[in-house]
Amino acid sequence: MLNRYFPACLLPFCFAYNIASAAPKCPSQPIKLDLLELGIFFKSERGKAAGNGIDRDLVDELSKRSGCAFDAKVQPRARTWIEIKAGRIDMMTATLSTPEREEFLWLFPYVRAHHIILLGPSAPSTLHTLAQFQKASSLKFGVIRGFAHSAFYDPLIAAWMQEDRVRVYPDEAHLINALIQGEVAAVTSYPGVFQFYINAKVNPNSVRMVDWDKGNLQVLGNFGISKASFSEAEAHEWGMLIKAIQLDGTLLKIYRKYVGAREAHNMLP
Repeated sequence: MLNRYFPACLLPFCFAYNIASAAPKCPSQPIKLDLLELGIFFKSERGKAAGNGIDRDLVDELSKRSGCAFDAKVQPRARTWIEIKAGRIDMMTATLSTPEREEFLWLFPYVRAHHIILLGPSAPSTLHTLAQFQKASSLKFGVIRGFAHSAFYDPLIAAWMQEDRVRVYPDEAHLINALIQGEVAAVTSYPGVFQFYINAKVNPNSVRMVDWDKGNLQVLGNFGISKASFSEAEAHEWGMLIKAIQLDGTLLKIYRKYVGAREAHNMLP
């Protein structure tokens, strides 16, 4: 995906020129975009898109540089998939790449992350490893409806679904609450995201972090552009603009606003 939309150039200034010259043409109507309620990536204000977070800042920067108007709203991810497939949404933030999604979305990476596992109070204190969880068939795993995770976790979750070990929730806030309340024993999330939803009154020892993906698989979060709304050439211009925001340091500044300097550098794609 990166090579397809951001081809290498023999001369350093050539690539910089291509990036700088990206100028998406604005549609006649405001671009309809869906944000996802996801902690530091986006936290709505009373369910409205006027909230704040990494994704809100990125969209604002895209609007400023392109001069295009955005009509943004926040919805559960499962609803966004319905809307975008029906042609009612033009763009979306925070989505992983899958073969199915690439059939109807142009995808441009803007964030790198690594899934970790959270174990809640209903998980025995002796439970630490994936192998132990696999054997404890009575323990439930929580996921968000409409989410993909990674090449490591998705097959595991699919198998647990067949065993009726998976409980599904509409968003991160409900997922973390279910973990704390003991409805599920384990969930997967991102560092810097789940902390957003853990109340200060919650016993910090009741939630433990473990890493079952020993290969440290990194996943890329993408900015999705509907193929029904934009041609490949038009989407390419938006992708170049996203890349420009990364190359001039603006994306790093956005990340540093919400996380520490080291974490911010690790988030760059």
